[in-house]
Amino acid sequence: MSLAFAEKMEANIQEALYMFEMKGEISEAIKILENAANQGDEEDKEKAYFYLGKIQDLSGNKTSANFYYNQSLNRTSETAKAYWLSEREATTSNNAENLVRAPLHLKSKIAKTFGNNPTYLLLRDGTIQKIEDNALVNVASDLPAGIQIFNIDPQGVWFQSAEKDSLVFRSFFANKPNRSYPITNLIQLYAQGDKIAVQTERDLILLNSKGIQAQIADKYSGCVPEGFYPLTSEFILNCTDNALHFISSEDGSEKRTLAQFDVIKNILIDKGFLYLISGNFLYCYFPKQRMTPLWKQPVNKVESMMPFENSIALLEASGKMSLIDKKSGFIQVAVRSEASFIYPLAMGTLGLFSIEGAITAVDTALVPLWHFNFAKPIERAPIHTNGNIYLDFGDNKLTALSPRYYGKKKLQSEVYAGLAASVTENEDWEELPPILDSLFKLEPGNAKGWFFKALYLENQNGNEHEKQKAWSEAVRHSISNPQVTSLILNRYSKVIGAKFVRQLPISPKTLYPQFFSGKKYLYTIDPSAGRLICINAENGELRWYKKIGTLDNSPAIDNDENTLAIASGYNLSIYDLNREGNALTIQLPGKAFETKVTESAIYVSTWNGFLLKILKPDNKLAWSRKIFAVPFLLTHENKNLYACNLEGELVALDDEAGTVKENSSRRFPGQVTQMISTDSIVAVASGNNRLYLFNQLRREAPPLQIIMDESISSLQAVQGQGQKMIMIGLADQSILLYTETGTPLWKFKSRNSIFPKPFVKDGFAWIDQGNEVVAISLKTGKVERKFSTPGGAGTPFIMNKTLFSASPKRLLYGFSL
Repeated sequence: MSLAFAEKMEANIQEALYMFEMKGEISEAIKILENAANQGDEEDKEKAYFYLGKIQDLSGNKTSANFYYNQSLNRTSETAKAYWLSEREATTSNNAENLVRAPLHLKSKIAKTFGNNPTYLLLRDGTIQKIEDNALVNVASDLPAGIQIFNIDPQGVWFQSAEKDSLVFRSFFANKPNRSYPITNLIQLYAQGDKIAVQTERDLILLNSKGIQAQIADKYSGCVPEGFYPLTSEFILNCTDNALHFISSEDGSEKRTLAQFDVIKNILIDKGFLYLISGNFLYCYFPKQRMTPLWKQPVNKVESMMPFENSIALLEASGKMSLIDKKSGFIQVAVRSEASFIYPLAMGTLGLFSIEGAITAVDTALVPLWHFNFAKPIERAPIHTNGNIYLDFGDNKLTALSPRYYGKKKLQSEVYAGLAASVTENEDWEELPPILDSLFKLEPGNAKGWFFKALYLENQNGNEHEKQKAWSEAVRHSISNPQVTSLILNRYSKVIGAKFVRQLPISPKTLYPQFFSGKKYLYTIDPSAGRLICINAENGELRWYKKIGTLDNSPAIDNDENTLAIASGYNLSIYDLNREGNALTIQLPGKAFETKVTESAIYVSTWNGFLLKILKPDNKLAWSRKIFAVPFLLTHENKNLYACNLEGELVALDDEAGTVKENSSRRFPGQVTQMISTDSIVAVASGNNRLYLFNQLRREAPPLQIIMDESISSLQAVQGQGQKMIMIGLADQSILLYTETGTPLWKFKSRNSIFPKPFVKDGFAWIDQGNEVVAISLKTGKVERKFSTPGGAGTPFIMNKTLFSASPKRLLYGFSL
């Protein structure tokens, strides 16, 4: 009967179109369509509203057309139609869009969410609420205290009892029984309708409403249930053998295995196809037919992966956003973004979310549609349920977004920003504050608004703290909005007296880049993206970047003006900074621990105690020696080569042969953490807050011991006033300077530094201090120069009479010295 009714409504809609187009009987056509909109199913209603909108639009009745277009837009399931309707809805409306709708207020913060259509919220006070019809409904208020909830779906709640002696299912329906299973030591539970996979410390247990179907001991210990393959009704376990195991939900038998060489990190199942990330590749499989890949596509570290229209949307740690064709694996389009994760918004739009709280919505070609900034990041993936979108910012409410906004209408916050721009241009300063207040209530992170506030405070001589905050916010929020980045940064650089302020082309995951120089250019490594970046030192603009591959968590890196050496894992890569081309790679006899680049050689120590010397410029291996059985620190000064293992044993080495010199062994108490050397002194820092100075010219004398107030976090030999000195950074951010022989010269109390290791050049020690970079005189220990960096700075670097520093927000400051 429902099919006949649907056909009747379709026939009526076609009749109405005939009456309108062929006979010109507009009133009769409208009457028939209105009847279909009232009595038809959702598909009938969408079509009826669509044609009603077109009729009213052609008749010049914008208000009525807008209403009908809006009704059709809210019901359509066709992406192209949604874009067309949003365009007409905007054209027939005189109102701006309020992106943020009325919030849903919660009793307490969210602990976990479950499912969609509807979505269940487990709150931190133990309450469970359901989002239904844009409202919150309380459910399951009679659950026992002290339980651990594993899953909530429309049928009920799965939880482990407070005594942890059983797994319980509590039904939401009085006519359906509750169930209890004697399962202890639960680690995780994966539910697919009535089919449940439970992982305990030892066992994999499969359940359904009839009871336990299978229990497998030990075999799948450590595996993680990550999906369900619907075509064969099998659970997918991701196991430590770098393989996916497909387990029958009926009897627990293993039906197939999909093995990879590398760890499987991300899994996505879409319409029978399985996509996974392993190593540096995205693979596509169709497991029902075969266990060999249909295609594979090289990728770097992946942050987010999800289906989007006919593509797989992929966000890499570098910020690269790609759409990959599901069938062929070809990259359809790729752009760079500031996103830290992605999530669908309206139909046919993808939301790019930044760690600063910005959202950029893009279309099916990754073209930006609209931009909005909440000034704080969301704490979990957006909740997309029953056609609505909610964001959780960690407070006691869910922020609701307009679910069908395509950027065709101006946002209300943009209207206020435009008004603020006009007032600022006319210098009507008294009118600006109330406009900005209204703007920030709607969009707290509007970069243009903060820019206009900064200009207002500059003009009105506002206090320094407020000006710094305004500029900091303007700059911070401009990064995710390319339309205003250049405008704000150019003005900002003039205000702080910088030669330039540029956005660094590095990934959002790399917060504190370190700089080094070649003969003419500035370089930095973006480990999250696996790239070496070359920057024009005169204007801060990107010259080129080069892929250097995936680095481990603690690569050993060093350089001089000609050579960059990166030791990561069991490989050493050597780059010539003066030439294009690939790196020379040398395999190491152990995992890299430390790298030193000198004028004539490259030295690498390994965790298992080997030391290698590679001669420059040909990069040929001179020797490889086993020095210790444990990792060790290395220092080289004027052909004097020393090694000190972390247990405190120091030896001198023959630089030509790599052998230990006779009678050179010395011992230091405590765990060694740092080591440097000058022409005659070896300085060793230990974990017991002590610095030992060993004079190699007086080997019979015991080392000088200096006790520090805090642990030593940095140690470097510096040149000043015609002598070698030792600079020490402590854990409390104090910076101390000693003579080579151990006489204290001065102590500077640093604050807010990213890392208390100053950059020393031309008689000054340069160090970041939060919102400024300062120069400490090596002679007096006093600050003699300051450069303002509102919004933060990183460890400074100097070349070509220019001071460089990068903020945590990936801005590059350049100051002329």
